[in-house]
Amino acid sequence: MSQKQLKPTLSGTRNKTRKRDEKERYEPQVFRDAIITGLEDIGNNHDLILKYLCDTATGKLDVKRYGETLLDVLFVGGIISAGGSIEGNVRTEICLIRQEKDQVKSFTNIFIQFIRRYKWLQNSLGEEIRKIIKVMRVCCNENERGLLGSATALLLMEGIIPPNLLSGLTQDHLLKDDVSISFATSLFRTWLQERDMQSLTSTLKKATIDPSLQDIFPPPKRNLDTIQNYFAEQGLNEMVQHVKSQKAHNNRKMFVSRLKLFVNDDEYKTTELANYIKEAIEEQKVTPTYTLQILFSVIATCGDWVVSDHIADDFYQEIKHYLPVFKEITKSEKQQIDFMNKIQEFCYDNLEFMKCFQKIIYIMYQGNVIEEDAIIQWHKSHHSSKGHTEFRAQMTKMVEWLENAEEEDTEEDE
Repeated sequence: MSQKQLKPTLSGTRNKTRKRDEKERYEPQVFRDAIITGLEDIGNNHDLILKYLCDTATGKLDVKRYGETLLDVLFVGGIISAGGSIEGNVRTEICLIRQEKDQVKSFTNIFIQFIRRYKWLQNSLGEEIRKIIKVMRVCCNENERGLLGSATALLLMEGIIPPNLLSGLTQDHLLKDDVSISFATSLFRTWLQERDMQSLTSTLKKATIDPSLQDIFPPPKRNLDTIQNYFAEQGLNEMVQHVKSQKAHNNRKMFVSRLKLFVNDDEYKTTELANYIKEAIEEQKVTPTYTLQILFSVIATCGDWVVSDHIADDFYQEIKHYLPVFKEITKSEKQQIDFMNKIQEFCYDNLEFMKCFQKIIYIMYQGNVIEEDAIIQWHKSHHSSKGHTEFRAQMTKMVEWLENAEEEDTEEDE
């Protein structure tokens, strides 16, 4: 009996791929083309663009997956390549940087409303602007950079993007040919049309940009006078005032450093200090009142004067050493009263000097720095409110003595 021959079989196992495990191909170009087609079918009607994005695009296209591509198209009209050029030169005119200046606010509102509805895209928006700033030298001309700067200002004011993305403006390749300046100028102009200088300064601080704005100017143009003149030419008067205040701040900062050097280094003579102060006041870098305040403060804090709950005599000797310098500054009664108030406020803020006020003023009086009329006027009504009860009490006997001396002088003259 013949045995039945077995048919050959294939060895191994057969794996069936589930549909859910199949990976979709990443095709940003296809998504871009679909978005461009949708935008161009609508035209540059901002209300319809927003409706298309919220209803049609998010419903039919994978916006969540291709969020970066969507933002590329809305900002510059096409996909931004690694170098900054538009990929394949495929782009639409219906995008932010191809709007007219008076249309930027309306077009930016598309981003604002769209992000509010789809919050998951907010982080991507900040990264998108950071990326465009980095490559805007290539993908945008000067006018387009201005439009982008305006839109960035509006988005910052809405709190939709983080201020720290502005730190990208300090990159060396953007400083050339005033790329950063053109963007920043438009941003400042738009901001000041909508908000105030204080809020702009706060935003720049959060962006870690130097308040003097020197970081966004190329090295040859970082002089504050040059920056001030630039903003004056642009008609941005608030920016001019801001730069002026920065100049004043820098002058004061340098002035304080120099005073500390003069006081702490024994090699310098008081005549050298007096000449430096005179020159600074004449050049209007500092005011006489500010000079008196800082010089006294520097002297009072340059040594360890506190000994067993009282101020050592060395401190008073140090004050006497600088009397000629103080005398050169206090030319009028008003300056003398202002100086007394600054000493009063210093003693109030530094408790160890609270009991020293009368003695300091007496030394100033004997050195002809502060005259009797100024002291009497200060005591009557021109004193500071800080601790005035304590300090006026300290000065009562001296003021009475001065008033009596004045009366005696008057009688002798008669």
